[in-house]
Amino acid sequence: MKIAFSQNEVASLSSGGAHAEELAQAVSGCKMGDWEAKHTLERLFSPLIAMLAAKRVESGNVARNELIDRGREGLYRAAKRFPRREPIRRFRLYALDYIEAAMDKPVRGLPKIFG
Repeated sequence: MKIAFSQNEVASLSSGGAHAEELAQAVSGCKMGDWEAKHTLERLFSPLIAMLAAKRVESGNVARNELIDRGREGLYRAAKRFPRREPIRRFRLYALDYIEAAMDKPVRGLPKIFG
């Protein structure tokens, strides 16, 4: 389910110069399994992931924390699969597809019995 963004939310997806360098280091570190890089990616993308989770909670029956966890998994998957020759400014939109796909993925395994 694609979520429509307002003008302010679209502006927050663009990457500035200083953030682009930090993002590039985080993506390359995440490819190598660096936990500090994963934490940096999580910090940079937490507002976007939280916003997407909040919009999905309104329309579904999945808990907000579960959606945030799924969004983080999608972010890490995007960082590992992002082509090295692509400009880093494209990573945010690239990651957005993975984050949304992870959040929209149906729950597998045992259903929750309590809560």
